[in-house]
Amino acid sequence: MKKRKVMLLALATTLMLTTACTGSNPSQQGANEGEKKEPIKLTVLQYLLTVTDEDFNKLIAEPVKARFPHITMELVRKPANQSFEDMLTSGTFPDLMLQANFDIYKYTTLGLAEDLTSSVKKSKLDLSQFDPNIIQSLKSYGTNGELYMLPLYSNPAALYYNKDIFDRFGVAYPKDGSTWDEVISLARQLSRTDGGQPYYGLDLIAAPRISASMMLPLWDPNTSKAVLTTDSWKSYFEMYKSIKDIPGNQTKGIFNDFEKNKNLAMMVAYNRLTQLEELHKAGTAPNWDIVTFPSRKDAPLVKETDVSGLLLSTKSKHKEEAFQVMAFLTEKESQARMARRGLIPVITDAGVTKEYGADLSSLQGKNLQALLKMKIGQNPQPTEHEEIIKDVINKSMTEYLKGNLDVNSILRRAEDEANKRITEAIR
Repeated sequence: MKKRKVMLLALATTLMLTTACTGSNPSQQGANEGEKKEPIKLTVLQYLLTVTDEDFNKLIAEPVKARFPHITMELVRKPANQSFEDMLTSGTFPDLMLQANFDIYKYTTLGLAEDLTSSVKKSKLDLSQFDPNIIQSLKSYGTNGELYMLPLYSNPAALYYNKDIFDRFGVAYPKDGSTWDEVISLARQLSRTDGGQPYYGLDLIAAPRISASMMLPLWDPNTSKAVLTTDSWKSYFEMYKSIKDIPGNQTKGIFNDFEKNKNLAMMVAYNRLTQLEELHKAGTAPNWDIVTFPSRKDAPLVKETDVSGLLLSTKSKHKEEAFQVMAFLTEKESQARMARRGLIPVITDAGVTKEYGADLSSLQGKNLQALLKMKIGQNPQPTEHEEIIKDVINKSMTEYLKGNLDVNSILRRAEDEANKRITEAIR
């Protein structure tokens, strides 16, 4: 009996030593497995979306390297004179594309974006962690509910204002929840010349971009035609023109006037935090703050689904690894890291926003809740021809601002032109 106990003890000791030598520690096993993997490089295309080298390194490249030691991330900026076709011909099309959701069709129409549905299912990625409007909007870009993008962050949108100009003229600062009418009223009070210096009340980015925030349908999915002769589009064109027609409110350029010349009282814009952070570091930033994006009376504090995320290239030779990276960047820790850089998380875990903006010194003391108060609305059904329609809207607004035609005539002509161009594109 005693001999048997000794044998059992010896066997147990041997098993323990064997386990220790083979590394049963999960973290150690992961490290060993990582060491055995062949190193690979994943390229990420930057096109249209503003991405600094610092943001890419801090939010994507460095965290990915820490989690997946064998993976190196590289940002590839698309030259203005190079087409996707040129990249394909040269064999340099990237593994991943970092884009806003409005640009998904740039890739799907060319067969360059992978449907992520099977990868999501295989990896058991929980899509319910995202705001449901985000996933629904992203799936609307597929003909049968395909999912081409994993969202990383919502794009910060706000009404930025220069406190010094408000103080100079004794006008009360705008407030969260201000409607478009209230903001325009403030602009009328602030558009003036003082001491030979012109001050502009309000400027906003291009007409098609602002109209997206109001979730105005561009087309009718039942007829596959552009629909611009509606009361909603008429009201929008009239509102936009009323801002541009304010006496003394003819700006020289929205970003230069607000951020450098410092004579624009308010601007409605997306994603200007990085630029203002750079000016802050240089000591040349205006004395600015923010309130919520101007609200529509019928939908206060609601704006469009406007997210940036990653698409997986159909040309990638490392699709499995690329999707692992995509999924990793939606995890809580990754989302919290983006939140600290001033990007709005896309997952619904409230804990990730507790240190929102902490890594940007220019945001200290600012009304950051203004960026987090906005609710995400469901976008209208998109169309692969929306770039044509948006181009027509932009040109039509420019013509309308000249005052040569009434709004009904402009919109009728715009709708006809858009549909004609769509017909030609289909042939």
